[in-house]
This record gives sequence, C-alpha cells and structure tokens, in this order.
Amino acid sequence: MSKTSASLRRGGLYARLAVFALLASGLLLAGGSPAAAASTININPGHVPTTAASFTQNCDFHGGAYPDEDGWAFELPGAPDISGVFQTITTTFRTPTGATTRTIPTAPNSAIVRGPGTSKAWIRVPAGWTLTGASAVVSGTADSFVLRSTCMASSAPRPNSKLYLTKTGYPAKDVKAGDEVTYLYKVTNQSTGTTYPISKIAITDDTVTGITCEATWLAPKASTTCTGKYTVKKTDVKKGKIVNTAQATGWFDRQAVWSNKATFTVTTKSEPPKQVSLSIDKKARVESDCHKKCENDGYAAKGDKIFYTYRVTNTGTVTITHVGVHDRNAGRVVCNSGTLARGTSTDCHAVKPHVVTKADVKAGKVVNTARATGKFDGRYVASDPATVTVCIRHGKYDHRHDDKDGKHDKDGKHDKDQKELPVTGDSSNMALSLGGGLLAAGGLLLGASRIRRRAHVQI
Repeated sequence: MSKTSASLRRGGLYARLAVFALLASGLLLAGGSPAAAASTININPGHVPTTAASFTQNCDFHGGAYPDEDGWAFELPGAPDISGVFQTITTTFRTPTGATTRTIPTAPNSAIVRGPGTSKAWIRVPAGWTLTGASAVVSGTADSFVLRSTCMASSAPRPNSKLYLTKTGYPAKDVKAGDEVTYLYKVTNQSTGTTYPISKIAITDDTVTGITCEATWLAPKASTTCTGKYTVKKTDVKKGKIVNTAQATGWFDRQAVWSNKATFTVTTKSEPPKQVSLSIDKKARVESDCHKKCENDGYAAKGDKIFYTYRVTNTGTVTITHVGVHDRNAGRVVCNSGTLARGTSTDCHAVKPHVVTKADVKAGKVVNTARATGKFDGRYVASDPATVTVCIRHGKYDHRHDDKDGKHDKDGKHDKDQKELPVTGDSSNMALSLGGGLLAAGGLLLGASRIRRRAHVQI
C-alpha cells in the first residue's frame, strides 16, 4: 500500500510539471518573447483633426483607392521588442451626422498588420469623414503613434472650400447727407468634395461696420444673409457716390476661407448751393400834435414822434438764427421771432420813437436806414439797407404848394423874392376897345345927319 501511494504521488507531480512545460512552450511559440505589460497611448496630436484628402496620400498600403471609401494607415514607431505592437486602435471620426468611433481590428474593413518591422494598422471608412482623435492599446513602451498615410476615395474629389459673396444696398441713388443706407450681403458655401460646413462666417467691409449674419455656420450649397447700415456723410455727397467693397470669411479644416470681393455703388444727390439772405421792409408812422389841422399827411414838425416798424424775411434756402434789426438812429429794435426758416418772416419795431428835433427841422427831413441781421453756420448775415424818409412840414422839402400861383424860378421853385410891378395905365386891350366904340358911334351920328338932310330936301 505504501509503495503504491508513493508511486501515485510521484506520478501526479510529474503530470503537473508536464502541463506547466506545455503552457510555457505555447507562450514562447505564440509571442516569440515574454509578454510585456499593455498600455494605452494616443495618436500624435499634430496629425488630427484631418480629412483623408488633406493628408499625405499613399494607396499602396491599401492596394489602391476604393470607391467612396477613404483609407487610413497607422504606425507605431520604434522596434517592436521595445515600443511594442498594436493590440487595438480606437478611432474617432466626425461625420455629417455626428461623431462616431471605429475600433481596429474588430470594425469592418480594418486590420492590424503582423509582420516584420514596425507595427501597423489600417481601416477604411466612408469618404469625407474627418479623423478627430485615436488611441491604441500597445504591448510596449511607446508613448504615442502616428497617422502614416491616407488614401482618398477614388470617386471623391479633393475638398475645395469656397465662399461666394454678393452685395446690394438700398436706397441705391439720390441719397443725401444724413440718410441711412442698408447693405445686404448674401454668403453661399460653394465647397465641393466635402460634406463638412464652413464655420465662423463673417463679413468685412471697408466702409460699413457692425455687420451681423443670420447664420455663422454653412453646409455646402447653403446660404445666409448678413446686414449692415451706413449713414451718408457730407464728404460722400461731395464725392457724388459711395463705393465700398466687402469680403466674406470663414474656417474649414483649421484653415481660413476667403470669398470673392463684392463691390456696390450708391449715388448721392447733389445739394443745391445754400442761399443765405435776408430782406427788410421798413415803415415810419408820425404822431403829430397838430391833430386835425394837419391830418395824417406823413409830414412831421418839431416835437412830433416817428415810430419805426420793420418786416424781416428769410429769402434764402436755410434757417437763419439770431435774427434782428440794426438801426443806428432808431436805437433798440425787438422782433417777434429770432429764428426764421426759409420763406418765413417776422415783424419788428423800435422800442422808442424818434422825436423830431430842431436839427431835423433845419435839415428839412429825417432820413433813417436799417439792416436786417442774423447768423448761419456761425457766419454773420445782413440784408441790403432799407431807408425811409420823413419830410418836415412846410420845410424846404415840402413841395405840396409849389404850383399854387404858377410862378417858379428856373429850378421850378417858387421865387418868394420876385415882386410884381404895379399897374400905372390902361392896358392896350382896353384902349383898342374904347377906340372901336368911338368910331362906331361917330359912324352912326354921320348916318343920322344924312337921313335928316334927305328928309329936309323932300319936304
């Protein structure tokens, strides 16, 4: 019994040793070397994000380009016994419907290449996808891996990002200083060979600022409208037109995209030259102490009061401020309004009347001149002078009785010093009349005597 038990124990030991030897030999045959601890590393960050069309092309690794599929090849740099080999690679792609992941070698059309040299792997995915990241489980000490090359799909053209810009504005003609012009910009994504959008859409304009867009993200063939406003300046009107140029910008695959330059012209309306002018109408009214003796004949005498009134009219095309009347003889003048728009008038009057003096009587008349004044754009404005004259009653300029007796001097004035000669005899007309009468009477007497003689003879 004891011998049998001992032999059984020795047999079990030998069996366990044999199993261990078989396992060890299997591991050596499978890996060729002792297994190293697995680690997870990331792809070189300088290689993502990218599209297959934007990376180094090499289709030899994939056996040529495939219709509608992009090929991606990855490599683990360094010797396999140190850097290790790929065990799995998890890739992340941006697609038109969102982000998606594919794992090599379990995903369709993917594999890890077992062979001499560095460890490699590949995968094919739908054309146009963008690789945004990848991580790998490796058996060695490598700290990163690389995207070796890509093979763009045979039927997919190389991506061509393109923006197209058109520009309009309204109103487009006859604008004046202070008018507001609204500009509309239409931006269209005309990219080909890709399904990915252009982002960060914006407009730059050499004249207009503060431009806003309805959308800042455009898929291929999509459009958006942007709007900007501009206030017309005097310098624009002086030039006769507003010509400005705009350009749309955006971003595609980490690169800036610029549109064509779009130009639009708005014509301005020439403003007529500004006319700045005032006119004044002046009147005088006499208040006399003679009352009904002299009525209101417009003449004045010493001590009479002359009241001056004025009407100031804006005869120009602009508004004039600080309107007033300058009358040196009348003194202070006040007006109903100090501001006149074009074509409007205001009435003014002298605060104090002019009292006729002895000097006025000696001069024979009171002459008064006034001007309307105002300001425009900081400049002084003055009308032409307006003069009104009041003559002194019975003065040297009062000619109302000059023709009463029909006697004037050579200047048409009545000569008060000319004296008439007294009448000293009959006038010739009277003598002729008397002589004629006497002759007629003598004739009658002579005729009568002859008749008497004839009668006497007959008797």
